[in-house]
Amino acid sequence: MAGDVRIAVTCGEPAGIGAEVALKALAQGASGADAVLVGPAEVWAAAGTVAGVDPGRWPCHPVEMPAEPDWGWGRPTLRSAQVAVRAVEAAVDLARAGRVDAVVTAPLTKEGLRAAGRPYPGHTELLQALCGGEALMMLAGPRLRVVLVTTHLPLCRVPPAVTRTAVLRAVRGAHQGLRRDLGIPAPRIGVAALNPHAGEGGVLGEEEGREIAPAVEQARAEGIGAEGPVPADVLFHRAAAGAFDVVVAMYHDQGLGPLKLLHFDEAVNVTLGLPIVRTSPDHGTAFDIAGTGRASPTSFRAALRTAAEIARRRRG
Repeated sequence: MAGDVRIAVTCGEPAGIGAEVALKALAQGASGADAVLVGPAEVWAAAGTVAGVDPGRWPCHPVEMPAEPDWGWGRPTLRSAQVAVRAVEAAVDLARAGRVDAVVTAPLTKEGLRAAGRPYPGHTELLQALCGGEALMMLAGPRLRVVLVTTHLPLCRVPPAVTRTAVLRAVRGAHQGLRRDLGIPAPRIGVAALNPHAGEGGVLGEEEGREIAPAVEQARAEGIGAEGPVPADVLFHRAAAGAFDVVVAMYHDQGLGPLKLLHFDEAVNVTLGLPIVRTSPDHGTAFDIAGTGRASPTSFRAALRTAAEIARRRRG
């Protein structure tokens, strides 16, 4: 299968572990796809020294360096943030032009996005701005998949954002994404409650009756196999046991806490709803171990494999 799919791999934040784990994962060849390294050759060369992998094994699509490098391992700067963002934008351009079949992004930071003049709280929102579509974050492991209604919001801002429209959008997006990208013809979707005990009939919160339940009812009327709102402490147990193909969680840590408990090293971030295929490892820049050679490529390897599988499935 080698050569049937081509993946653009971004360098991520140069001061972090992204390029290192990307090279390690590529060297292990798990995806059966060809790769294009996106980012300055200097960044890939530095990562290759740490990873013990020659980046010259893959073609490089360079991005402009903003100036002489002024960062070091674990020490990001404005210039390194600009490199990370430009690599994402270049990879998206390659995918939209049909020159690659998928994009796998190495981690960058939200602070870096803001410093580089991109006012987005994360990769997902940046990708939606670049590509259009209805971007939706799904984190997936072997036993549990999670789609988020809200993503990078302070907890105090979550309840007002859990609206009927937002929940229905997430349920529809999960249904469509699992059908198109994962090949699940009739996804079973468990929808989490926001409050303890699903609000206990309004005693512990009203969002379940006012917003979440009506969204689930509308989804079911559209033929979507959704159930909820289910108390989160019950729902994730049932989902991990195989009762659901995906959980729709109301906020970031509600969904990612259980997911990372099960799949800390092997989960993949899949962006549903985009016109391009995009995945990433489910971890950050890990500045504390950057440059040490200790970073594990397990999640990046899974991200490459998942991107190749989705690209092949979309191609039909």
